Amino acid sequence: MIERYVADLDELKKSFIEMADMARKIINDAMEALMERDRERAKATYEFDRLIDLKEIEIEERCIRILALYAPEATDLRFVVSILKSIVDLERVGDLARDICETAIYLSEVPPIKPYVDLPRMLKIVTEMLKNAVMSLLRGDEELAREVIDKDDIVDSFYERLFEELVEISKQNPENAAIAVRLILVVKSLERVGDHATNIAEYAIYYKTGDVVKHKKAQEYLKKLKEKQQGENGG
Repeated sequence: MIERYVADLDELKKSFIEMADMARKIINDAMEALMERDRERAKATYEFDRLIDLKEIEIEERCIRILALYAPEATDLRFVVSILKSIVDLERVGDLARDICETAIYLSEVPPIKPYVDLPRMLKIVTEMLKNAVMSLLRGDEELAREVIDKDDIVDSFYERLFEELVEISKQNPENAAIAVRLILVVKSLERVGDHATNIAEYAIYYKTGDVVKHKKAQEYLKKLKEKQQGENGG
């Protein structure tokens, strides 16, 4: 029984790694198709998202099987739950890549309005975040998980800068507004990939420590609000 349990956990980890690799590949391929104006590659990458959807179903079934057969406790339970939550984020990365592919197909038929300088840098950061987030979960590496979370601010700054730049391009050349809007959506998609990597890193911390850090700022705000209300009622 124990040997079968260990083997099932190992298979779960293997499948999770495969899905994570697929998510990094699809977002990278989608962005390269866009930057290289490669319509055919964008079409092929768009279809790849279906494989990620199937992998999510496979892993979900593995998690449910482990929970039903072995009723894991403590860290093992938190690990399976963290995997179950993380595959939702990986699947959404696939959806974002598909959206980028649609934009890549559109942009391949219109003249570029700016050189792609910051997009490759932003792409590199978010794919590294995805890789390290998954690694932190598999290893139970809290320090690496927090490094991923900290990098989300860098991704946000990229988004803000590119958003302002593209809005300015639209103002100066209204005929380029439609293209600029499409590029803003691409940048937003990359920013969301960073958010999903952050979510996985937060699950890694939960797995390691049992501490729920997701929405911590909101929780802290709610706590302060309650304390304020109590103070006012007490006064």
